[in-house]
Parts: sequence; C-alpha cells; structure tokens
Amino acid sequence: MQVNHRVLAALAVPLLAATALAGCGSDKGDPTTSSSTSSSSSSSTTTEATLPTAAELFDQAEKSALAAKSAHITGSVENDGTSMTIDLAGTTDGSNQSLELGVGGSQKATILTVGGKYYLLGNDEFWTKQISADAAKLLGGKYVRMPAEQAKDFGDMTIKSLLKELFDDKEMQAALKAEDSKVSKATYDGAEAYSITDKSGKENGELLVSADGKATIFKIVGPDDDTGTLEFSEWDKVATIAAPAASKVINLPK
Repeated sequence: MQVNHRVLAALAVPLLAATALAGCGSDKGDPTTSSSTSSSSSSSTTTEATLPTAAELFDQAEKSALAAKSAHITGSVENDGTSMTIDLAGTTDGSNQSLELGVGGSQKATILTVGGKYYLLGNDEFWTKQISADAAKLLGGKYVRMPAEQAKDFGDMTIKSLLKELFDDKEMQAALKAEDSKVSKATYDGAEAYSITDKSGKENGELLVSADGKATIFKIVGPDDDTGTLEFSEWDKVATIAAPAASKVINLPK
C-alpha cells in the first residue's frame, strides 16, 4: 500500500464514476430496492412530471457541495479482488482533516493534517508490510511526523478535490444530465431524497441527494457488478481535528 495520491485515486475514481455508466448500460428496469435504512426506496406517490430533472439536481448538488466548508466521506470498493476503504473528514480544502485508508481488510493508515503539518499513524500490519515487524513494534501507536517533501504527495487528497473530480467527470455528466436520465423519490436514513440514475436504472449505479432544495449528496452506489459505495455526511458540521499529543509523535531525522 503506497501512501500517496495514487492510493486515494485508486479507491475514489471507481466510486465517483459509479453512475457515469460509460453510456453502455442496458434498458432493463430498476432492481428491487432493499428496506435498509442506508439505502433508497422508491415511491410512486409523486409522478415524474412533478419532479426536478436530473440535470437540475446535478447542478444544485454541485453548487451545494462545492460551497461546503467541511464534510465527512466514507467509502469502500473492490479493486482487483482487494477491498479498499476510505474515511475522510474535515475541511473541504484539506487544511484540517483526517484521512484513513485501508487495504485488504488488514492494513490501515491514518494521515492527520493540522496546522500545516502531516502526521501518519499506521497499524501493525501496515508498518510490517511497508517496513518490517521490528518497525511495527517501534512505531505502533505513534504518529510519524512526515517530512515536508513527502507530505507534498497529500496536497490533492482533499474533499474538495474529490468533489471536483466527481462533478467534472464527463461521462457522469453525460449520464446524469441527459434528458432520459431518471429521477424518483426515495428516502435515506429517514430523510426525503431523490434517486438519480441513467436511463437503465439502478443496476448501473445511483446518486442519492436530499429533496430539500439543496440536493445535498447522501450517497453514491456502484453498479450491480461493482460493490463500491461512497457516503457523505456532516456537511458543514465536522468538528475541528486536533494534532496528536506530543508524546505520541515521532519526528524523523532530517
């Protein structure tokens, strides 16, 4: 697991493009939606004629998301048979954030960005894989303050960069802003929502946004043949992240 922007990109890109569909989906109907509180459920009480268009919701979601000052994103995906996870919370510009990356269900690394400094915390499996078992014993439970040169790799690992990648994706725009894109009423954790898909329906992925006029992003679900998801929460509500205690920090020799 390389601790650089490629790890985040490898995880995030398939998730962010989950509903783009590459224009090659079939015209099958929507699959049955589960009753889980974390998933959407369609409602037939409102006709499509009374709903906003997919393009309107997409544009509103972009406006709301890019105006946010903080947020929390969690996600997972299978990449070449390996499970990958992300947990990113903090300011959208990345100046104060916590980024946790997981690979294979065992390796985990957390990078805190506080006051222009970067702190890396890895679990035993991470340090053993990256360096050695002896290093894992030495570094276990400690935050390694990263040298400025190495920390540059994390410059684009921000919520804002993920959001911009999402909304700038041409294939996603083509799928979710098309005249034949589908919009239906849904719920997400008890909140009214809109489900947005391409013309083929949820089998090719789904974007869930709030139905309160802001189109706040709730969740991105990958297509049926992709287990990836991204969930968004705590918009403008993420608490300030503190630097680790000095006793927990190891400064590498310059």
